[in-house]
Amino acid sequence: MVGICGVLGRDADVAPLVADLVWADGQRSSTHDGDRVAVHASTHPLLAAAPVREVDDDTLLWLVGEAYGFDDGTRYAPRPDGMDCVEYCARRYRDHGVDCFAGLNGSFVGVVYDRSEATVHVATDRLGTKAVFRARPDGDRFLFSTNVQSLPRHPSFETEFHPQYVYEYLAYKRSFGVTTPLKGVEKLPPATVTTVDLDSMSVEQERYWEPIFDPLDRPFSYFVDRFTRTFRTVIDEWTRDDVDYGVLLSGGSDSRLVLAALGEDATAFHMNDWLNREARTAAAAADEVGARFELLERGREYQWSALERNAPLSNFDGWFSQARTTGFAATLTDEVDALLSGMYADTLFKGHGIPTPAVSLGALGTLHPPVEDRVETVEEFVDHYARDLPAYVDDSVSLREILADNVRYDGESVDHHGVEYDSVRELVLCSEYYPLSNDTEQIFTNSAMQLLPYRSPFLDDRLVDLHLRMPIRYRLRRNVVNRALERLAPNLAELPHGESRVPLDYPHPAYFLAENAVAFWRRHVRSDRQSEPHLTEGPWTDVGELLRTDDEAVERLDDRGDLVARLPFLSRSGVEECYRNHLAGADNTTELYTLLTLLELPVTEYLASEGESVEAAPTPSTDARMR
Repeated sequence: MVGICGVLGRDADVAPLVADLVWADGQRSSTHDGDRVAVHASTHPLLAAAPVREVDDDTLLWLVGEAYGFDDGTRYAPRPDGMDCVEYCARRYRDHGVDCFAGLNGSFVGVVYDRSEATVHVATDRLGTKAVFRARPDGDRFLFSTNVQSLPRHPSFETEFHPQYVYEYLAYKRSFGVTTPLKGVEKLPPATVTTVDLDSMSVEQERYWEPIFDPLDRPFSYFVDRFTRTFRTVIDEWTRDDVDYGVLLSGGSDSRLVLAALGEDATAFHMNDWLNREARTAAAAADEVGARFELLERGREYQWSALERNAPLSNFDGWFSQARTTGFAATLTDEVDALLSGMYADTLFKGHGIPTPAVSLGALGTLHPPVEDRVETVEEFVDHYARDLPAYVDDSVSLREILADNVRYDGESVDHHGVEYDSVRELVLCSEYYPLSNDTEQIFTNSAMQLLPYRSPFLDDRLVDLHLRMPIRYRLRRNVVNRALERLAPNLAELPHGESRVPLDYPHPAYFLAENAVAFWRRHVRSDRQSEPHLTEGPWTDVGELLRTDDEAVERLDDRGDLVARLPFLSRSGVEECYRNHLAGADNTTELYTLLTLLELPVTEYLASEGESVEAAPTPSTDARMR
């Protein structure tokens, strides 16, 4: 598995953590075993010859992930072609010391062991795109790993589930801020350097960046110009002539913009259950630029094979089914060297995550006008996010109470589950991506990174900076991605969106009205239902219907009945009630799919066995993953 783990302090032994970091052959791994510092890391050979470098006689540096470039405060320079990521970071460290991480643009975890200073620094990138988990078994040890499930396997560390944070995970399919469902385990904050003094075993943290929303009063055309120019620059800097690139192409606009920038040399992969309208739209986009198109077709059994295959990859950061690329590991790794997607464009440049009013139209449905329903206080934020607990957990506490205990304003800043925001404004607008583990699909990013170097250009620091300067009205009532697509590839903008069926070059007011009209037609006039209820015309399986119509779901829950009984925060009768209500028409998809994920995790069985010796799950072969 591409990742890093380490044990610092007395009798450092990293071996118990390493087994859960093995995922695929062909990755470059390195293990350092010292009396007080033991570190194991693994990376892709395309990114570095090895994940560790000697900076000088006294200093070792590990980097897992990618470094795209560096900003020294006066100018930005991309990483030179031909220089691998670890060597590049080592050179920046020689010039700037630990402050180099503040200027590093990329998706990474950096670790520096300075023997002369007897310190270890662990650095996260701006958004914490690669989560790092830490535990303190005692005052003499510090454990860290990019795989949260590995930490309980270290013999010095004992843990159990933290009920309140398990409840949040089951309800929201994510763990907020630095919290995790495991007692004594936290994530390292984003944009932070954590320093461990090996003599005193004291720990200090210094944050080097935070998102500040500071919109510019400029016309929309200014942002289209800057966005298009920056996006084009990012793709040009990221791509090399000797590397074959794949794009995970949907029928929407975000990945279509990536395809437009990559051009005909890219391979367009589309994952779907069948050649539906979404798939045909993606194929048409690929054909328009002359790129090769390949449909990665999911069968009915794909969901349930994914449950077993993807459970070891989970960091309590989404459903098992959202690690979508692993089922096509052999195809992707055989055909391309690196993958790109359009992930997070909705979060950064469109209306995703911005509260808008809900206007009831009675039997016709609900309309969300493109105006902000501004949240001004922490209490309003909690009200916005609060929901009912699943039926299968203790109802003596409410999610509202749990959120209120973990989201607080101290008069100067807001603390949201251990991550600090400058104001309620940043809490509302930035907490969906800062840290990135607050997003419900982080398992998708983490799993894709296991197969190949994987990138989303929208997470480049320069585009995140632009996002923080764009007024909210442009995100809600304009579409900078569509306008950029018109400039880069007008022919692609003329194609309709795969789900809304509306061409992307429509003016945004017309696009908004047409999109809602199509949604109304599908809901009330002519449904998109297919021969099997779980099949759709869109990109995703209707897993709510799959739960109702596939006996495999109830069989999986039955098989885990004994495990449910051994977990004190779950009720078997509550699980049965939740499933029956879903069969009767309630939408308990999130509660049931997240529960299925939790029950399949190796760490769940391990902790339910009260720490008894449970062998690590064997690493499946590529053929097994394909099944």
